[in-house]
Amino acid sequence: LEYHIHVVMSDIFRFRKAVVCCIPDSLPAAALRQDESIEPVNLEVARKQHKKYTDTLRKVVGLEVIEMEAEELYPDCVFVEDPVVVCNDTALMTIPGHESRRGEVVKLRNEMVKVGLHVKDMVDPGRMDGGDVLFTGREFFVGLSSRTNQDGIDQLTATFKYPVTAIPVEAGLHLKSFCSMAGPDLIAIGSSSAASRAKEIMNRGKFKYQFLSVPNDTAANCIYANDVLIHTSNDACPNLSNTFDKVDCKIKVALSASELNKVDGCFTCCSVLIP
Repeated sequence: LEYHIHVVMSDIFRFRKAVVCCIPDSLPAAALRQDESIEPVNLEVARKQHKKYTDTLRKVVGLEVIEMEAEELYPDCVFVEDPVVVCNDTALMTIPGHESRRGEVVKLRNEMVKVGLHVKDMVDPGRMDGGDVLFTGREFFVGLSSRTNQDGIDQLTATFKYPVTAIPVEAGLHLKSFCSMAGPDLIAIGSSSAASRAKEIMNRGKFKYQFLSVPNDTAANCIYANDVLIHTSNDACPNLSNTFDKVDCKIKVALSASELNKVDGCFTCCSVLIP
């Protein structure tokens, strides 16, 4: 077991490829959103922000970026993280929690096969959005949410053979709406009451972690890959100050996903990272 954990921690944040999807024209009017009162998505700005994101994955993180064409029938298709969970050499194709998103699995499954992963398929009555799944390199924390149920969590546990802890998502869409990995054994976490209660559960987990407290829940979603940290810019979230200066890594890149934030999107949900 100790050898297994050592190998995982040395390799788990090293990636070769990223699968992303273009933003469909249908997103502003038809993408799912929790808060209907938020102003509409500016499609042009959203695409510019997404291009900066994919360029960063390619040019700074050093990944081969596989870009799928947008599917107009699926307004949320840019959020490629939700229909799949990738760990090591295996991809678990989920049954997304919202019925309108389940057709996204087909195209993404084909990409997982093309990149050489062992593909497994979730079955009824399991439901899961990948945005609820946080893999620390040692264990999984999985949000029990409106999109992810216990049967889905049980199937993930059987697929990947790592310890799994379920965490009720009391606010926000997904678990990673307020937390993410910001480095090995370092979890960025928001400051809401829901995030604080999730942190309490994480602290009771099998392994010990450091926590980076982020004043804004959305800004707690970041990507750590190949010793590069992609995080929210101060322009997008002015109260961040020097929060991410505390993270020790080779390169930090500050970006904005403010337009996709309006439809509950964030950094992690816009790519599937392939080891």
